[in-house]
Amino acid sequence: MEQSPRAHNWGGALPALSAAVGALVGFRSVVALELPRFRNLLSLPGVPREAFDVNWSARAMWPEQIQAQAMDRLTGLLVALFLSAAGVALLNTLVLLFERGASRRREMAVRSALGERPSVVARRLLSDLRRLLVTGLALGLLLGLAWGGALRGAWPGVVDSPGWLGALEFLVPALGFMAALAAGAFAWTGFSLSRGKNLARPLLSGERATAAPGEAFQRRVLAALQIGAAGAVTFGALALALGLGGSERVDGPDLTAVASDVVAPGLPGETWIGLLARLREIPGLEAESLATPGALVGLGVRDHATSQCGNCYRGGLPLPFWGAVADNHAVGPGFFALAGMTLGAGRGITWGDGPEAPRVAVVNRTFADMAFEKGDPVGRKVRLGSDLDAWYEVVGIVEDRPILGVGGDDLARPAVYVSALQHAPRSGTLLLAGSDDAVTSALGVAAAMGFAPGDGETVGHVRREAEAPRGWLGGLGLVLAFLTLGLAVHGGHTTALQVARRRERELAVRRALGASDGRIVRHVLAGAAGTALGGSAVAVFLGALFVALLRKVIGGVPPLGPEAYLGVVVLLMGAGLVASAQAAREAVRVEPGLAME
Repeated sequence: MEQSPRAHNWGGALPALSAAVGALVGFRSVVALELPRFRNLLSLPGVPREAFDVNWSARAMWPEQIQAQAMDRLTGLLVALFLSAAGVALLNTLVLLFERGASRRREMAVRSALGERPSVVARRLLSDLRRLLVTGLALGLLLGLAWGGALRGAWPGVVDSPGWLGALEFLVPALGFMAALAAGAFAWTGFSLSRGKNLARPLLSGERATAAPGEAFQRRVLAALQIGAAGAVTFGALALALGLGGSERVDGPDLTAVASDVVAPGLPGETWIGLLARLREIPGLEAESLATPGALVGLGVRDHATSQCGNCYRGGLPLPFWGAVADNHAVGPGFFALAGMTLGAGRGITWGDGPEAPRVAVVNRTFADMAFEKGDPVGRKVRLGSDLDAWYEVVGIVEDRPILGVGGDDLARPAVYVSALQHAPRSGTLLLAGSDDAVTSALGVAAAMGFAPGDGETVGHVRREAEAPRGWLGGLGLVLAFLTLGLAVHGGHTTALQVARRRERELAVRRALGASDGRIVRHVLAGAAGTALGGSAVAVFLGALFVALLRKVIGGVPPLGPEAYLGVVVLLMGAGLVASAQAAREAVRVEPGLAME
């Protein structure tokens, strides 16, 4: 039963309408930078916002804000890598579409000779892929949801449940962006296949219908670009995986000091001093200390600090004061020993640095070298926050430690440690070292005094937990690298098969003229190797730009050495040859008699 003209028009209008809506949503998501944010689905445990009574400036950033900003950068890069991988898959489809169009060129020429308009010819060719695209989209959506669920289950932080509206808010920009790419790509493909050229001309002139030099060059360029894009995404994903692989950053032996999060009841200054005094009386407890939230992993209040530099110069101008952005922490006596941090000069925070004593601070090596004459800050002063009179005498230097977890990188940042006895925090981390019974007794004393201590964990365990999200993100980058290589192999495989089947008559002529199996195989593989070589050159160029962008956006991403680029090029070349193996086998099986048809 034939459809009515009205129904037929509606059937053609609905796909066009959906493509237009997808293109508009995708355009808006790109222009407004509304790409999906993973932090809407995944988040990190919140770090308490602790001020420890310093007048911070309006630009001060708290640990939770630092982590949220870093999560936005990292997940934005991951989304960009995923969209790039999807672009590789889209290039695969375009290459296959052009190869399919070339293989059916004679049929399309006959239809054109019988009066069919070029636009109808192009629409007929595009409609052949409709069922394949719908099936692929459904399968990809199911696999994506399953893979996404597995990734969320493996996330070491907090898994939020946004509900249906949150999920749609996350998916619509990504789907719209891909719909915009697909609509643009297929519109360009349709235009290329029907751009006013007389498809029947090859039949009238006696030329081969598949011998258009411009289109053959276009198909080769698309295939090489697909391999180049896959290689560039692989380089970027590998760099991200290497930069975020953080398990080795927690170095040294496992620190057995126990850390427990606590909240001070009442006035924190009096209660902390009372608690620490009670803990010092417990038999078997070797040491105890206090730190503001995040200090164990290097996260502190990030704000401007001014140093009494001395005889410093910048551009030939004398600068008695030096400004820097530092991470600020409040710690108690014994913190550096319990946290496994080494003093390089001077002393650490002691019990004498109490509320009535002069304000003191300890700076790390990076801050000392950056902001003090000859890297010697001991005896000089540093000012914190926006209070012009908040000067602290520097009494020691502690060696650098990188910021662990999301929010840090492999580069050491300036850091300042002030006395928690002088700046009592509302909440913090209690550090205890001693026998198991002594530690249990100390936590019981803290609970009896109303501090509500959490479960104690070793300092090493706390630091490894902080690094776990970086390892998850790095592992995701590694998986994405292999996924993109798989897309390249699949695209090379299907493209080589299409090319071999399109050139059956040419291969049959070669066989009829006496070409051996080895010569046919070499001929097929040489074409695949040439495309892979051109794609590898594109991959190295785009990959170097991609890695440079990653290193600029986030710190800690190492440069890829020549061996990494060479390794990926070898993989791309090998994948191109392996993917063409079946095409070579089919080429060998071509019967010479096909040349007579």
